[in-house]
Amino acid sequence: MRHSIQVGSSDSPSFSHRSIRHHQSPHPPPHHFDHPAQTVAERRRRMASAKMYAYISLGIRLFVLLLVIIALILVFTAPGVCFWREINGSQQSREICPPQGTLFPMNIDRWNSALHLQMRGQNIWGQLAVVILSVLFALPPLIFSCIFMTSGRSLGFSQIIASGVGVIAFLVFGAFETWYATGFDHMPTFIRQIGAGTFSGCVGLPGCEVGFVVKGWAVAAAFYFLCALLFVIDAVVVFMRRDLTTQRRVILQHSQPVRGSY
Repeated sequence: MRHSIQVGSSDSPSFSHRSIRHHQSPHPPPHHFDHPAQTVAERRRRMASAKMYAYISLGIRLFVLLLVIIALILVFTAPGVCFWREINGSQQSREICPPQGTLFPMNIDRWNSALHLQMRGQNIWGQLAVVILSVLFALPPLIFSCIFMTSGRSLGFSQIIASGVGVIAFLVFGAFETWYATGFDHMPTFIRQIGAGTFSGCVGLPGCEVGFVVKGWAVAAAFYFLCALLFVIDAVVVFMRRDLTTQRRVILQHSQPVRGSY
C-alpha cells in the first residue's frame, strides 16, 4: 500500500519562507550616507571656515583694544580745547582754540590744580572710571579668542553674551565721553561768567551762551561708539562660527557607521 506525502501545501508556508521570516531584522535599513571622502572634505571645509571666522573675530577684538588705548591717551592729554560765542544756538564768533596747556587746559595733570576744574569741575574725575572700565570690557573677548586658539574650545554662547554686554557698555561710555567733551555742564557756564561776561563777549546780549568742546575727547567718544559697532559685528561673526561648529558636529555624527542587528 503506497502512502503519498504531499509536501509544500498551500496551507502551510515552506521551510525557506519560515526561515526568511524568522531571520528578518526588526530594524529598518540604514540610511544613505555620503561617501567618506565627501564627508571628510566637507568637514575640512567647515573647519577652515570656522578658523577664518575665529581670526576675523580676533582681529576685531584687537582693533577694539587698540581704539580703547588711543581713546585713553586722548582723554589724558585732552588736545584741541576750543570755545566760541553763541546767540540763540547760532554761532556768532570764530572758534578760539588756545595752544595746548595755555588756556583752560584739560589734561589729567591739571585735574587737581586747575582753577576751572574746582567745585563742579571735579566731575571730570568720572572720566577715569570711563577709561578704566573701557579697558576691562575690551579684555574678556580677547581672552575667549586666546582660549579658542590654544584649546579649541569655542564657548560660542558665552562669547555672544560678552559681545552683547560690550555693545551696551561702549554705547554708555560714548555717551558719557560726549558729555565730557562738550563741557560736562560746567565749562560753558564757567567761561561765560569770567569777568561778568566781558571775557566771552556776552555782556548785554540776551540769549548769549558759550560753546565748548575738547576735540580729543570728542574723538574718544567716537571711538567708543565705533567699538560698540565692532562688537555687534563680532557677535554676528561668533554666531556664524558657532553655526558652522554645530553643523560640523552633525556631520561627524552622521559619518559614524550604523550597525544593524541580525
